[in-house]
Formats: sequence, structure tokens, C-alpha cells
Amino acid sequence: MELFQFNINHKTIFIFITSIVWAINFRSTFKNIDSHMDTGSYSSLKYDHNLIIIKNIFNCFFFVGFFIETKLIRSSRKDEKQLVKRQKGNTIIVELKENDSNDSLLDSVSKIHQLNNAKLKILFWSKIIFIIAIIYFMEELYFIFSNNHILDRIVCPIRNLGFLISILIFSPLLVRKSRFVYRHQLFPLIIIFIISITIIVFNITKIERFDKIFGLNFVIYFLSFTLMGLESVLIKYLVDIQYINIFLILGIKGIVGTLTFGIINIKYSKIEFFNFFDNFLDFEYDDMYMEFPIYQKIIYIASLLVLQYLIIYTISLFTPNHLLSALMIADILYFPLYIIERFTIQGFNISTPSSFCLNVILGFINVVLMLIFNEILEVKMFGLNSNLEKNINKRQEIDYLESLEDDIASGRDSNELLDDN
Repeated sequence: MELFQFNINHKTIFIFITSIVWAINFRSTFKNIDSHMDTGSYSSLKYDHNLIIIKNIFNCFFFVGFFIETKLIRSSRKDEKQLVKRQKGNTIIVELKENDSNDSLLDSVSKIHQLNNAKLKILFWSKIIFIIAIIYFMEELYFIFSNNHILDRIVCPIRNLGFLISILIFSPLLVRKSRFVYRHQLFPLIIIFIISITIIVFNITKIERFDKIFGLNFVIYFLSFTLMGLESVLIKYLVDIQYINIFLILGIKGIVGTLTFGIINIKYSKIEFFNFFDNFLDFEYDDMYMEFPIYQKIIYIASLLVLQYLIIYTISLFTPNHLLSALMIADILYFPLYIIERFTIQGFNISTPSSFCLNVILGFINVVLMLIFNEILEVKMFGLNSNLEKNINKRQEIDYLESLEDDIASGRDSNELLDDN
């Protein structure tokens, strides 16, 4: 009997696609792995505010997807038939007529939330736009601040800890998910917390440069990852609770970003923009800005546009926890390339072997645990798979069929009694 089984289908495959695109996007942000990357300072495309505004301008084109989807829904509704009841004298006539509803996606949202007047609509959409703006700034901070190379990627446990804490705090408040955390989820969650804290403490005590490189940076990174967790919960809130279309969210983010970085581009040069983060994050080395080839900029913008859609789509299909799984898988997918580039091609030594090995080993363990938590990897022992969602659904189907059979049997018995009488 096999002890483990992957539950991969046409939906879960999007988690792995998101991971691949995430790894491509991260690799496109720099030219070569060099000696400064493990200390937190390296030239990156993410500090080019011109690329950020170009990305946001392209984000506005997601409105095209929104309008196309609205048109397709309207078209499909015209083909639907609806039952119409009308009374003629004492007779009720039921007719099947064409659906003449011409509601847009926005009209449908208004009906769902019973926005019956202009004031309610203005208040509701003002709230939605404000939340999307908050989501945008949180995401932009993550992509600018995150540095997965610091001291051989010890930033990953900080990310995992901040992300999980944020989800556990905000998800019950905003999404109000009724499902409990079962045993097969509780054990991996506790272990991930212990592993993350252990690695952080180990790095603080064993790496001499830790205090010099981190200091206030540690707080900044932890805060950015915590906000990233909140961002994912807010996205889930918009798509599941408020029924906001994915393309609409992306389009509004594009407008917010275009306006914001339009002002930044007018006020600051590329070097000044980079120097702000260079000073803010207290990098060990200065003057790390450089120009990049055009093809790399295209790959960066294209992968970032696709990634933004996949992030929201993955969260809408699953949960914010699954997005963390995608991030962890991206770490694993990129790791072999990192090893080849840094140690084989560039010929650098491992700066802190003990920390590097511990981060690698426990990083793989974290991925396995997160896959178990999200029920992508099923553990078939100690009853850990009894409360998987698919198994709960199977038991509910069996119970329903059994109750249906009982109802049929009881109905049959009643008819037999009537016949006997």
C-alpha cells in the first residue's frame, strides 16, 4: 500500500504553473549571480521605475478582458431560457421565454449586494477601489523589497513565517471560512512554524554578518511578507465574498499604479529611485545600479503581467495558503539553477556552509509539509487522510445515496401497506 499520493488535477496544475512563472520572473530581475548577492546588494530590474510604470500601463489592458468576459456572459444569457409565470383569469400559465436580461458584471454585483440606489453603489465601489489600491501597494512593496538572495536565501523562512502569521490572523476575520483546521493540516502547520523560527534563530546566532546586513532590514522584510499574506487574504475577500472579477481587479491596479509611478517618474530619476531603496534597506554596498538588455526587460515585464493574473487566479481557485505553496515550489524549482550559476559557473564559495545546508534541507521539508497542508500531497497513514476535502465529499455522497435509498424503501413499504389494506 502506498503511503503518499499526489492529488494533482487540472486545477492544482495552476499552482505549479504559478511557481514556474514566479521563478522565471525572479531570475529575469538580475544579470549574473555575483559576490554581492549573498550580502543583500545587487543590481536588479525591480528598481527601475520606468519598467514599473510600463507594467502598470499594460495592466490597464486587463480591462479589455473584463469587457470581453462581460460580453460573453451577456451573449450566453440570451441563449438561456427562463420560466415566466402569468395569470389569466383563474389559470396560471407557465411559459418558457428568452432571457432578456442585459445586466453587466457590475450590475450583477450590485444585485447580489442589494445596491438599490446611487449612494449605496458609490460607497460600495469606493470601498472596493480602496481595497484594490491597498492590494496594489502591498504587492509592489513585495516585488521591490523582497530579496531572495540575502546570505544564500535565508530570507525564505522569514517570508514563510510572516506570510503564515498574516493568513492565520486575517483570513478568519475577512473570509470567514467555516472549515476547521484538521489534524493533517495542524501538524504540518506547527512543524513549519517551528522550522522557520529555528532557522531564523540559527542564522542570527551563527552568521557573523547577520546583524550588519539585516538590522532594521529584518523588520522591513518581515513586514513586507506579512503584508503579502494580508494582500492574498484581501484578494480572496474580493473574489469570494464581494464577487469582484479578476480582470477588473487587475485593471484597477493598473490605473492606481500608472498614476502613482507617473508622479514618481516625473519627480525622480532611475538612479534616485534606486538610491532611495539602497539607503532605506541599508545595503552593504552602494552604487549597484546598472543598465539591462532590452530582451531581459521584456521577459521581466511579460512574466510579471502573467504572474499577477496567476496569483489572483490561484487564490480564487484555492486559498491564500496555496499561494505560499507556489512560492515554496518556486524556491525549489530555481534552486538547481542557482547552484549551477553561483558555484559552478561563477565559482563562488558557500559563505556560510552550515546555514546554507540547513536552509536547503529544511526548505525541501517545508515544501512537502505545505503540500500536505493544502491536500496536494495525501498521507495515507495514522488516519491523516480521513478529513481530506475529497474524502469528506465522498462520505457526504455516500450518506446522501443511503438516505435516498432509505426514503425509496420506506416509500415502497408504505405503498405495500396501502395495497394490503
